[in-house]
Amino acid sequence: MAKLRERRQLSLSVVPPALPPPITYQEHPFGGMDTTPPGSSGPVIESVAELEKGAELAIKALRVRDGGGAALREADVHLRVAAAAPDNPHVVRLHGVFPGAACGDEFLCLVLEYVVNGSLGDVLRRCGRLPEHAIAGVARCVLRDLRHLHRLGIVHGDVKPSNLLVGRHGEVKIADFAASHHVSAAGRAHSEPAAMGTCAYMSPERLDPEGFGAGPPSAAADFSSDVWALGVVLLECHMGRFPLVAAGERPDWEALVVAVCFGGAPEVPVAATPEFRSFVRRCLEKDWRRRPTVEELLGHPFVSGSPAFCATKEWLTNFDEELTIVRKGFT
Repeated sequence: MAKLRERRQLSLSVVPPALPPPITYQEHPFGGMDTTPPGSSGPVIESVAELEKGAELAIKALRVRDGGGAALREADVHLRVAAAAPDNPHVVRLHGVFPGAACGDEFLCLVLEYVVNGSLGDVLRRCGRLPEHAIAGVARCVLRDLRHLHRLGIVHGDVKPSNLLVGRHGEVKIADFAASHHVSAAGRAHSEPAAMGTCAYMSPERLDPEGFGAGPPSAAADFSSDVWALGVVLLECHMGRFPLVAAGERPDWEALVVAVCFGGAPEVPVAATPEFRSFVRRCLEKDWRRRPTVEELLGHPFVSGSPAFCATKEWLTNFDEELTIVRKGFT
């Protein structure tokens, strides 16, 4: 108990970032919607159609501020991924980068693949929760996405439902590299991420690096933090709500630090199958040194027998019908 009290007192020294990123589930664009809050310096996103090829594209316009470092770092990660495998199915494809200006602001514009079914966050808002066979498909897709990035030495840094886009056939692609960074071959030198990422999906070693043995920066700990975030996402898919705090409780910085750093292991619903419980518990291992890699998790029974895509028809049919109504509202 004395050690627990000591750790809880230590929580007061875990200083939150100046502006913790909000939890949002509305980041995927529909027909020219501006998803940037008033007064925000964040990106402006709108979708466009490439009529010559009959393909829908999305433009993510990054505001260039303070020399453009953040925008350039995010574009750099996109370009590294595109250069390694331009047509890789596990990430949203980059078609091009160009400068732009509007309303007195300068932008760096990313021309991206438009993923028709929106984000996993959109699906959860409409469906509430997913059946386990669909969650297994989502898990397998995201693990393959992360494996591709980790092999390139890239830590995503912000795995959450709104950054996982659902394709026409149920495939899940990872998107948004604002919080991503590149790890050198030596495993220690890091490029600076353009943004912090979303606090709600941060692992214990990201919330409290010193307390969980992840400082100075460690490539292994950074890669492992993506696995923790995936575990939170899958538990959210199963429960239909954010799982690390009590129902109705706001997951603010203090609540998250207490729950993630000082609380017990996150609870997994007793109604879940043993395979799901085992998989999520492995993802949410608090000691990042004991947390499995994405390669190891791809061999776990929960995902090893699931298809590469997510068996769409059962879990996306209702969502597709509602999405059609939403799209008609913006035409």
